[in-house]
Amino acid sequence: MALAVQSTPPPTFAPTPTIFPPQQNSEIHTYASYSKERSSDLAENDNGHWTVSLNVPIPLEKMVYPTLTYLDYTVKYGIMKANGQGTSTIRTRIMLTKVPASGSNAKPTSVPNGNAVGSLGMNGNAVGSVPHTLDSVPTVCLSSTPAIKESLDTSQWNNYLDQQQLLPNVRIIDNSRLYLDLYVAENPSPVVLRSLVINVSATWVEDLQGKALHDEIEVAEMRIASAEKRIAEEKQARLEAESKSAQAILAKETAKKGEEAAREKSKDDQLAKKRADDEATADIDAKKRAEALAEARRATIRVVTETKACCLILVMM
Repeated sequence: MALAVQSTPPPTFAPTPTIFPPQQNSEIHTYASYSKERSSDLAENDNGHWTVSLNVPIPLEKMVYPTLTYLDYTVKYGIMKANGQGTSTIRTRIMLTKVPASGSNAKPTSVPNGNAVGSLGMNGNAVGSVPHTLDSVPTVCLSSTPAIKESLDTSQWNNYLDQQQLLPNVRIIDNSRLYLDLYVAENPSPVVLRSLVINVSATWVEDLQGKALHDEIEVAEMRIASAEKRIAEEKQARLEAESKSAQAILAKETAKKGEEAAREKSKDDQLAKKRADDEATADIDAKKRAEALAEARRATIRVVTETKACCLILVMM
C-alpha cells in the first residue's frame, strides 16, 4: 500500500509593517539669521579673507537629550567690485562642538587666515567673535560645502547662493554649540561692496527613551534624597533624645549630690547644735557650781563672823 507524504509549505517572511500615522513627538524649532546689505565694511580686513559664525540655539533647557532631526540653511552672498574680476573661494560648514567645562585645560585658538565678521547668539543680532576650535574638545562637522564663485568685470552684483537640507539625527547629551561657519577667501580689491544673508532653521525632537531614563533617574534621586533626609532627621532626633537623656542623667546626679550635701550639712548642723547644747549645759553646770561655791563661801563667812562675834562677847564679859 502506498503512503501519501504531505509536504509542509515553505515559511513566508512578511516585512515589518510601517505604522501609520507615525507617533508624533513634540518638536521645537530654533532659528538663526544674519543680514547685512550693500556694505563696504562687512569684512574687517583688506586681505579678502573673512569668516562669519552663526550660533543656532539648542533647546537643552526645554528638552531632555534633544535630537537634531532636520536642519536647513540658506547662504546668499553677493559682491560688487569697482574694477577687475576675481574668484572667491567659499566654504560653508555646519559644526557641532562640546562647550568646555569651566576649569578645562583646553585652549581656544582662533580660526586661521580670517577675521570674524559677526556672530549671532541665542537672543539677537549681536556682533561677536570668530568661532573657536578647541584642542581636546569633541567637535564634529555635520556638513561641509565648498564652492568657487567667479566675479565678472561688469561692476554689477555677482551673487552666490547655497541652500542645503540636512537630516543629521544627532542626539545632544551635554552642553554643546551648534553653528554655521562661513569662510570666504577673495582676491583683494580696494573698493568692494558686499551683501550677506544667512538663515538657518533647525528641528529638534525629544529622545523619549532618554527622557524616560532621565525621569527614572530623577525619581530615584528624589527617593535617595528623601531617604537621606529621613535618615538625617532620625539621626538628629536620636541625637536630641540622647542629649536630653544625658541632661536628665546629669540633672539626676546633680540632685543626688545636692541631697547628699544637704544630708551632710544636716549632720554637721546637728553635731554643731549638740556641741552648742553640750557647751550650754556645761556653762549652766559651771554657773551652778560657782553659785554653790559662792553660797558656801558666804555661809562660811557668816559662820566665821558669828563665831568671831561670840568670841568677842565672851571676851568682853
